[in-house]
Amino acid sequence: MKKLLTLCLALLSLQVYAQEKRVTIDDFVTEHNGLEENQDGEIVPINDREINKKIRFFIEEKYDNVEYTRNIIWDSYETFISPYDRRHHHTFIVQVKVIDVKRLKYLEVDYYPNTKLIDSHFEWDEEIQEFEEKEMVEEEAAAINA
Repeated sequence: MKKLLTLCLALLSLQVYAQEKRVTIDDFVTEHNGLEENQDGEIVPINDREINKKIRFFIEEKYDNVEYTRNIIWDSYETFISPYDRRHHHTFIVQVKVIDVKRLKYLEVDYYPNTKLIDSHFEWDEEIQEFEEKEMVEEEAAAINA
């Protein structure tokens, strides 16, 4: 019984350490203070070399059908706060060259400043030769299978 209790406590402590660092209100304030306005009242796009490198590397790793990336443009900053959850991320639009496709395509990626990770909710749809949001692709597949 003592070993079982010790094992449970050890697993619980590992679970606590494995959880993501929770976003704090100070994290939101820091990100908001980092945004700048120009003379016309427009937000100046974030142009951070390190974030751009991470985005390029992410695309190279995740999308093997992409030959190269071109422009990486900051699109938006989003926050979500509720009694149970807090999160925020920047969205970037990336111009990419897809293998065997003549026109350049656009891919939306998210940068999470709290963890410094990049992710995208889009995947390549060969049939229409566009990047489609994963949820849309899954819903369409479910409709076809129904």
